Amino acid sequence: MTDTTGKKSVVAGIAGGSASGKTTFTGVLMETFATRYPKLRVETFGMDKYFYRGAPGGPIFISPTTGERLPHNNHPNSADNERFAADVLARAQAEDAPDILVIEGLMILHVDAIRELLDVRLFVELEADRRALRRLLRDMKGGRGSTEPEWIARYYDECARVGHNTWVEPSREHADIIIRGDSEFARTANFAAAAIASIAVPK
Repeated sequence: MTDTTGKKSVVAGIAGGSASGKTTFTGVLMETFATRYPKLRVETFGMDKYFYRGAPGGPIFISPTTGERLPHNNHPNSADNERFAADVLARAQAEDAPDILVIEGLMILHVDAIRELLDVRLFVELEADRRALRRLLRDMKGGRGSTEPEWIARYYDECARVGHNTWVEPSREHADIIIRGDSEFARTANFAAAAIASIAVPK
């Protein structure tokens, strides 16, 4: 159990499947805070730098089709969760801690050490076929492994889809707020921001 004594920030976590709209929603939420609650100091705490992405210590996935060894980026241990949780807590306890700290990621509602830090838990949901199409179009632009449609589709089918069904989707039960990934984010972010701001006290 993580000791959150002394936490000065309200920590909000946004989980959901790959390509469900988490990052886009987080961006709109931050804009909403800036517009509607300018007196609140709000920060995002990035998780990207904590992912192994093939580095030593991270899980490996072996394609049943090709036998290729690949980073398992859809596993609960695909990031250094312990270090991430410790750093989030340190920021939330810091002398200059923001009023609200927003984090987002696939597994933040599944991993106990991270979930325990969250005062407000959100989950962005979207049907698998729409997530798969979004992911294909996104990854073909580069920056995430291969840009080959066949490779992207195979990795999604053999790894990302399985990881979602096994760990991400079940973590939905821990959410306080469910956001549709195809909703009008400008509207849904207003509701989410209001809920989070209601328990944050400006310093």
